[in-house]
Amino acid sequence: MPHAELVAGEILVQTHWNESELIGQVPGIRWHEERRVWRCPVNWTACIQLRGIFGDKLTVGQSLAQWSQDEYKDRIERSLELRDLVSLGWEVGNKDHLFAKLFPFQVVGVEWMMTTQHGLLADEMGGGKTIQALTVLESLGAQAFPALVICPNSVKFNWASEAAVWAPSAHPYVVDGSATERRRIIEKAAGDPFALVVINLEATRTLSKLAGYGSQALRRCVSCGGKDPKIKSTACEAHVKELNRIGWRTVICDEAHRIKDPNAKQTRAVWALGQQTTVTRRYALTGTPLANNPSDLWSIMHFVDHIEYPVKSKFIGRYCLAAYGTYGGLEIKGLHPDTKAEFYKFFDPRFRRMPKALVLQQLPPKQQSTRYVELAPKQAKAYKAFEKEYAAYLPDGSLLIAPNDLEARLRLLQLSSAALEETPDGWRMHDPSPKVDEVLAILEEMGDRPLAVAAYHKQLINLLAARLDKEKISYGLVTGDQKPFERELAIRDFQAGKLRVLAFTMATGGTGITLTAANTIVRMQRSWSMIDNKQTEDRVHRIGSEVHDSVHVIDIVSRETVEEQQLITLLEKSMRLEEIARDKAKLQAAGLDTSHLDILEATIMSSDLAGAGQALQADRD
Repeated sequence: MPHAELVAGEILVQTHWNESELIGQVPGIRWHEERRVWRCPVNWTACIQLRGIFGDKLTVGQSLAQWSQDEYKDRIERSLELRDLVSLGWEVGNKDHLFAKLFPFQVVGVEWMMTTQHGLLADEMGGGKTIQALTVLESLGAQAFPALVICPNSVKFNWASEAAVWAPSAHPYVVDGSATERRRIIEKAAGDPFALVVINLEATRTLSKLAGYGSQALRRCVSCGGKDPKIKSTACEAHVKELNRIGWRTVICDEAHRIKDPNAKQTRAVWALGQQTTVTRRYALTGTPLANNPSDLWSIMHFVDHIEYPVKSKFIGRYCLAAYGTYGGLEIKGLHPDTKAEFYKFFDPRFRRMPKALVLQQLPPKQQSTRYVELAPKQAKAYKAFEKEYAAYLPDGSLLIAPNDLEARLRLLQLSSAALEETPDGWRMHDPSPKVDEVLAILEEMGDRPLAVAAYHKQLINLLAARLDKEKISYGLVTGDQKPFERELAIRDFQAGKLRVLAFTMATGGTGITLTAANTIVRMQRSWSMIDNKQTEDRVHRIGSEVHDSVHVIDIVSRETVEEQQLITLLEKSMRLEEIARDKAKLQAAGLDTSHLDILEATIMSSDLAGAGQALQADRD
């Protein structure tokens, strides 16, 4: 019979010889040869896993039983209570109190973050995750500083400006400029006990050492145990660097879905900063914790608590459902039904998410629809030939060839949107474009109302701009071709009602901009990333859109193209996110409408796109 006990900060487990495969499923468990026992750091997750694996056969010693009871009483029980609350049920009497400026659900979020200490705050986009995190810092005072915020480059200065309102005791230092200037800023912050250092994710890999991952060996200089004298300390991945010399108390990773790849050096730099011994609080912030499947979650949670999530392969093996995919490889389809309940037991105390439909009910309902367009006969013929052979003659006589699957997928999306022509700069989209025609038809239906338009490819946005010029319709652009001040001017004029159309690429305008002057957004194309698509539609559905009765999201899809299969793939990704987020259950518990969570699936079923996807696959086979 297996027996577990707490000894010197570790869980020691005694098992029979035939139970080694079972206990080997616990991530982080190791065999102690001298003592002939299994050992792992004491943590709540390991306790849940041991009980889940051995059930009632597991006996627990008095010290471990006492520790687990205290942990449940001090953290788990209160965290679980707060994670689903919308309001604490009381109001702040002092109007000058920081909490008085927050929505009730944000007050609960602050309380939850302080209770769980290490957690993933996944409120939907527009829910104010930034101000909740800053309020936590202000509430904790000196014990939260110095604090480090790692975020996308585009929102660094937004964190500093928000800190002036929500964490006035903090002293913001935005790490920006040349390499020399960045190091000078960090050195200045090192002597400030209330420093709030804000740095973009990409910069961490050069200003911090890296954490290890799997079998990947760190590049080490001689002083760090390396054998290659050519490796200098600046290139050494184990060498302590500028950011590691500050004793952080709190580390916050904003848009944490960007660290889903554990092989990326910037991900492992974030891990290393979060794992410093001085850190007492780690918070990951993202409204979309899954990009593709539950395995994406592991890297984020490894940052949140690397003790509870030590090994990715064992996490996937126990909690993910895998099956052979289209091309023969194993693909993760979702959480494993046999261990899903066990996973929620240790994940939920570290996870809080509030859907906008629940906590921002003043926002208008979101309505989604799909419009289907047909390719011109010559375009359709070229598309089908290229889809089958990855090579085709286009209507102008040029030969289009894709050397690999990645480029083929790119060309198929382009051919689904417009004609292609070969230029000295490569293949470019040109007229005719059924999608541009459809946008013009939508504008005609809308009268004088403003419209936001998004696309994955800049060339398609430029085609639309040329047509708008021809039709003398006022518009602004947010693409990589515009200078920052030109983008800001276009957004400001659109919001002020001076422009009829604001067209943007997902890469440039998909985050950080507000287009609430429009109650309708058209996606001429979609990204294969579910996150990018959700970010795009929330440019119009956010605080400020209350002036509209509803917000419309219109997808333009070319029939009998890869875009139909793309919708099915994106639906599957959304369903995997829902399996983790469980938004539908929260809304149903509150008696709210949940039809918006099912509308994409209903659209696919009513259009028989699932059958179309199967037919496409049969053709490939």
